[in-house]
Amino acid sequence: MELEGYKIKREEGNFIYWFYSEGPKGKIIKTIQFQHMLEYGKDFFNLAFGDVDEHTGGLNDKPITNNGDYQKVLLTVAKVVLNFINFWPRAIIQVKGNTLSRTRLYQMGIGAFWLDISQEVDILGELNGDWVPFKKGVNYTGFLVFKKIR
Repeated sequence: MELEGYKIKREEGNFIYWFYSEGPKGKIIKTIQFQHMLEYGKDFFNLAFGDVDEHTGGLNDKPITNNGDYQKVLLTVAKVVLNFINFWPRAIIQVKGNTLSRTRLYQMGIGAFWLDISQEVDILGELNGDWVPFKKGVNYTGFLVFKKIR
C-alpha cells in the first residue's frame, strides 16, 4: 500500500484498536472494535468504527469528522482488519456503515486499496439481499470480509 496509515494500538485482551486522526480539526481519537456476533457463529464479527466519545470513552459512530485525512483513516482501518484476520484467521467480518453514504465511503476505500487487500482477503458485497463477490464500481449495502484461503 502506497500511503502510510496511522500508528495503531490494540487494547490488551480484547478486540479494540485505536489511533489518532490528525488534520485541520486537531487530533481526534478513532476506534475500531470487532464485536462478536455469536448468533451467526463463533467466527462472525461486526466491525464498529468511529470516534472515541470524550465524555463516555465509548465508540460514537455518528460524527462526521472531516479532518482532511479520510484516505489515511480508511487505510488504517484496512490495516487493522488485516491485522485482526491474521490474529483470528477464520473470522468473517461484517462491515456496514450506519448510513448509506458511510457504507459508500467504505466501498470507496475498498476500491482504492483493492489491489493490495485482495491479496490477503476475499470480500463479498451485499446486493439486493444476496452476497456476491466484490467488484469495483458496484454499489453495495454492506460487506463481508474474510481471509483468503490459500
